[in-house]
Amino acid sequence: MWYSFQEQLLSIMLTVYVSVCVMGAVIRWGHKCSPYAKHIDYYYPAWRTTVFCFLTNLLLCPVIFLTGEPDAVYQLRMMLILSSPFLCATLIFSYFGRLLHLAWWRKLIYALAVPYLLISIAALVITLLPGTQLQGKFLFWFFIVGGVLALFYLVCFVLALRMIIRVLRRFSEENYSNPDDFPIQYAESVLWIPVLHLIMSWSTTFNGDKWALSFGLFILSILSVVFLLGVLSPHRAVEVDQLEAGEAVTEPEELPDIEPKVAPEPEAVEALSPEKKEEIFTMIRQEVEGKKAYLDNHLTLASLSRRCGINRTYISQVLSERLGGFFSYINQCRLAHAEAFKVAHPKADVDEISLVSGFNSRQSYYNARKRLNK
Repeated sequence: MWYSFQEQLLSIMLTVYVSVCVMGAVIRWGHKCSPYAKHIDYYYPAWRTTVFCFLTNLLLCPVIFLTGEPDAVYQLRMMLILSSPFLCATLIFSYFGRLLHLAWWRKLIYALAVPYLLISIAALVITLLPGTQLQGKFLFWFFIVGGVLALFYLVCFVLALRMIIRVLRRFSEENYSNPDDFPIQYAESVLWIPVLHLIMSWSTTFNGDKWALSFGLFILSILSVVFLLGVLSPHRAVEVDQLEAGEAVTEPEELPDIEPKVAPEPEAVEALSPEKKEEIFTMIRQEVEGKKAYLDNHLTLASLSRRCGINRTYISQVLSERLGGFFSYINQCRLAHAEAFKVAHPKADVDEISLVSGFNSRQSYYNARKRLNK
């Protein structure tokens, strides 16, 4: 059977996409560079899920040889509609769920994966059967079921993005003082990939044109490569020797309130008088600047509250109003300490300056300077 150029191009682009995904799975499985391989679940929290998500695209292999068949094209469109929000939500929940030690993320992954695999396998079987099965009312209900499932995955995807945004806000502004206590830059940079993936896959799929599908698969292949390059590097601040020596805090002191349950009512606090605010302001500066609490590279808002013996809500309010916020204030102090240390020790390298100033690493020092425009 001779296929048109349009169908041949679709077959080629689909081959490229599946090949990229398979190679991504192989590389992600085999890439366990030393010394991080000994603690792979810490440095690469979602490596197993990444392999699984890449390999699910093997279900598209029969379509490569059947691009002239209507059933095969329908299967491809259905898979693209489902796979984009499913894969993106699954990877986000898997990576950040393990990173934040959330108890519910595995159950959610199973709830997402089981119906996805069932309808994908059903579509594959229908495609391989002789004749045209996807037509009439059956085609209508097939896409209705797939559409409902796709909307469910879309809701989960939006919730996953919302989770990252909330975590970013709380880790960078409210709770944590060091940029590397949570991979903020990685979380910020990775957000655009799933969004663009969803837009591209859905726009080309709903169009249904084979030229559009070919273009969409080409872009998805590029995004898959970019994603793979991003996940091959560890995005954790703690070095292996520190981790093995037990010197590092490997999990957050207080997790953000992002679990899917009704949040408790906020703690009732009284309005602060100007005199009380001044008193708290003085105590904060005495603890942070006088006792140099900022040199604690894992200082948190909660630990500062305990040091001062003051309600965390009050501490946060005064910091926001008088000192630009917790993250900004602590890192301003650290950067000032680093500048003074450089003057006193002109031969000191950046690594030494960073560590003695309360930063986790050289990168943490640079990240703080960038975020504070120093």
